[in-house]
Order: sequence, then structure tokens, then C-alpha cells
Amino acid sequence: MKDYSIIALLLTLLAQKPYDPMLTDEPFNEYDFIVVGAGTSGAVVASRLSEIPEVTVLLLEAGDTDFGNHLVKYPNSFNKLQRTSVNWNYDIVDQKHSFFQMEKPSKYPRGKILGGTSSINGMVYLRGSPHDYDSWQDHGAKGWSWRDVEVFFKKVENAVGDEISDRLGRGGMLNVSRGYRSQMYDKWIKAGKEIGIKEVDYFEEVEGISRLVCTYSEGIRQSSSDAFLRPVYEERKDRLHIVTNARVGKVLFVTDENGKLSADGVTYIKNGKEKIVKARKEVILSAGVIETPHILMLSGIGPKNHLENMMIKVVVDAPGVGSNMEDHFNNPLYFKLNSPRYYGQTKNSMKEYILNGTGALSTIVGIDGVLHHRTKYFGTDVSLSTKKRPFPMIEALFVPSPYPIVFSTHEKPAFHSGAVLYLQHPKSKGTISLNSTNPFDQPIIDPNYLSNHDDVKILIEGFRQLEKFEMTETMKETGFTMVVPDVCNGQVNKNPPRSDEFYECYARSFSRGTHACCTAKMGDKDDKMAVVDERLRVRGVQGLRIADASVMPHITSSNTQAPCYMIGQRASDMIKEDWSLI
Repeated sequence: MKDYSIIALLLTLLAQKPYDPMLTDEPFNEYDFIVVGAGTSGAVVASRLSEIPEVTVLLLEAGDTDFGNHLVKYPNSFNKLQRTSVNWNYDIVDQKHSFFQMEKPSKYPRGKILGGTSSINGMVYLRGSPHDYDSWQDHGAKGWSWRDVEVFFKKVENAVGDEISDRLGRGGMLNVSRGYRSQMYDKWIKAGKEIGIKEVDYFEEVEGISRLVCTYSEGIRQSSSDAFLRPVYEERKDRLHIVTNARVGKVLFVTDENGKLSADGVTYIKNGKEKIVKARKEVILSAGVIETPHILMLSGIGPKNHLENMMIKVVVDAPGVGSNMEDHFNNPLYFKLNSPRYYGQTKNSMKEYILNGTGALSTIVGIDGVLHHRTKYFGTDVSLSTKKRPFPMIEALFVPSPYPIVFSTHEKPAFHSGAVLYLQHPKSKGTISLNSTNPFDQPIIDPNYLSNHDDVKILIEGFRQLEKFEMTETMKETGFTMVVPDVCNGQVNKNPPRSDEFYECYARSFSRGTHACCTAKMGDKDDKMAVVDERLRVRGVQGLRIADASVMPHITSSNTQAPCYMIGQRASDMIKEDWSLI
């Protein structure tokens, strides 16, 4: 009986969450800087500011620690992570123009954990097109052209492996490396040559097919927590304090004798108790595209009419807070195969991963390649670019491994692979607004997907581009044929070329978003919808800055992880410059 008790005790100890030595139990009452959100950008800001020995930094995270969470480390646990408490699992309102065939209301994924979304995402590391950032400057973000921002990408990056472009940085804190390469990727390359699409290195030339670079090293995910916090916390524990499970309620303000308004600190709730902490210099909001406007509005910075309707005292009338939401609306596609040999996964895949950290299990469902394409609408009124910047308008990620089909179909293929088609530069804009004044209540999220029909036109061109691959001799040899749903008149459209009506129905029916941005955008002083200036300072108040995806003037031609790292890096330098800390 005694032996069983010992075994039970050991099992209990193993099941307990390990203590994270990086966390602070007794934070100070005052810091030089308070950073809200330990995600992709926030971890960079906190790490960089704490480089200065005489500076104190408090990093507040609403989620839990990532310490001891093995699902975060293992790349192929992506789908499991999305269904756990480390995901905010936001609800979005019923969409008028999309999702009408989905069985369940769509949940919007964002990371609620140290590392934020970098701890739960697909690890894809793409900077975007240089033309994206030149277009940012077109839209009022002075000093954020490609020439201005490239150096900050390089400061973040530590490219591992000889096969990676020399244009990526070496010596930064974030390890990035080439992803796994399947046999299916080779088929995409060969088929691309048949239809005039070349293989490129994405970091040398954007348009074409490229292998992916991912935020992992030796088969282990590299989050912003791993890259920017854990390597430095021991030497900086006297000046960098990190508090988890701390939900920020609002930013506090003071008015000086000259009538100037300044951020003074924040309130946060932990273990059911509200606490106040003051900032001697600045509060930096890095809470993400949803929580940053949420906190701003709870603090009295936002659209005047909305705040008054919520009985919140208006501190700054900022109509752009919660507006201008953009996202990479995307559709999963599934293609039958005549054999599983193209997957790359075999009975030895787990052994290869455990021993070497390589192989098909080292990346998210085997994603290994990406296509960027401009479409025929470039330079027309359908395109978003006001100056006809030649950024690509669609992206497709290649998924050689099978993943669950989200719709009913008569076909039920024995083997299939897939692609995820992204609309890169949508005209449709969404909003974030308050549901209540309780910070624990989710805001109202309305992405307003496909409300502008020009977005549908571009998506149809994206489907057509993938259809060209389907019709190549290379792909026909693999049995590569689209799996069509029972709805959308799928049986009539089993084979290419398919009708525009089928593709529009498919686009509206089976879709989601994962890369939201722009809800507190950057712009010049004449733009009433611009929330921050070119130095990321919130207009109308001193000592308050934003550093996350919400400041983007518009979305990039890439997954948003890399731009968020760049924003955190650049924000840190700006803050140091403004406070003469460099």
C-alpha cells in the first residue's frame, strides 16, 4: 500500500505545473516603463528596454506562463494548442458575407500566454514585400518605408543554416531556419514551371514559389518568450519584472499644471484583486490587435459617441480606435492524391524528429512552401494600392500532409494534401467595439469579411491560379484533384475549369481569418483615423505608445509574425532615443 502511495505522489508531482523562476511575485509600485502584453512585439520591447541597467521595466501578461508547456515547444501540436486555454478563443459576430456554411461559429485565435501568438501560431516567418512598407509611407507612416525598416528585421533575426538568404540577419535573438521539404513541394515546383511560375527565394524576390522560413530551431518552436525573455531574465531580474495572469483594466492619466495629459500607469486584476502600478516614463501597449483597442476604449481613448454610450469618460476622442481592422481572409483547399508517399510522413517520422529534430513532424502539418502572385487585377481599381505598388495580392501555403476536411463531401479521399489561399490586401474593413466596461468581457469583433466585392474577385483569381496547377501534367500524375463540397453545386464543379459562382460560394462558405491588424493605425496628423504618429505615440496624450500589429496602416503581403517582431524592435529604439537612453 505504501508503494502505491509513493507512485501516486510522484504522478501528482509530475502533473503539477512547474514553478517559473522568470515570474515576479512582488512587483514594485512604480517602474520607468510598463509594457502591456508579452506577445510577439511586447516581449521584444521589454527585453530591449531592460538592456539599460538603470531602467526598470514591468511586463504584464493576461495569460499564463509558457514554462513547462510542452505543446508550445512541439511544432506539430499546433491544432491542439488552438483548443486550449492559451488561446483567447475570441468570438466574432455573425458575418453577413461569409461563414454561412460553417457548422460552428468561428473562433478567432490569439495567444494568451507568454510569447502571445508566437507561442501558438504556425511559425511562418515572412517579412512581406518591400512594396508593403513603401505603401505604409504612402498612407502617412513617415519613415516606415522598406529602406527604413529592413535594418530592424535584421536586428531581430538569427538565420540558421547556409541555405538561407544572406539578406536575413545573423546574430539577432530570434532563431529562424528553413522548414521541412516534402516530395509534394518538388511537384509544386515542377508544375509551376509548366505554367510559367518560377521558384524563388522569398527574401530575394517575393513573387513565385519559395520554401518557407520558420521560427524554430532544431525542431523546437522559438517564441518571443524563448528568444527575448528567457535568455536574459536571470541577469536582469532586478530591473525586468514579469507578471502573468494580470488582466489590465485601463491606463491611468494625470494632467499637469499646463493642462497636458500624460499616461501615469495602469490598473490590472490578478487573483481577483485590482492593483495599480505607476509609470515614471511611459506605458507601452503591446496587447495585440484586439486587446490594445479594447484597453484604449476602457481607458477613455476612442470614438467619442461610442464611449459616451458606454458611460465612459472621454479622455481623447480618437475615432480610429477599433476601426480599420484588416485581415488575411483565407480558405483551405483539399486535393486528392493517389498515394501517401508525397506527404513525407512515414513510420520513421517520429524517430527522425526525436533523434534529429527534423522531418515532416518538425513543422505545422508539414507546411513547406508558399506561392505569391499578383493576379490580373494589379494596377486596376480592384487593387487596394493607391499608388499601384506591385505587392502580391494572393498567397497560398502548401500543406502536403492531410488535415481535416471542414465540409461534407461525397468523395472522402483516401489520401489528400492541401493549400491555404490568403487574400493579401483586402478592401473590406472590420471593427472592434466595447461589449461592456468589464475588462474580462470580450469586445465585439466584426471583421466584416468580403463586404467589398472586389475582394471576392481577387480570391476567384487565386482559386484560378491553383486550378492551373491542378491541370498540369505534373499534378495529374499524382492524382491531384480538388475535393469539392456537397454544397456550392460541388458535384457539377468536380473538375476544372470551375465556374466563378462555385468559387465565390466556396470563398464565402469555408473561411477564417488569423492575421488581423490595423485597429489603432499609424498615420499623419491630418488623418483623423490615425491613432498613433510615426513614432508610435498615441495622439492627444503623452507617455503612451503602441507597439503591435494594431499600428499597421494596412496589412502586409505575408503572415504578420515577422512584421510584429520588426515593430517591437523599432519601437524599442524609438523609446530609447526619445528618452536619451542610447
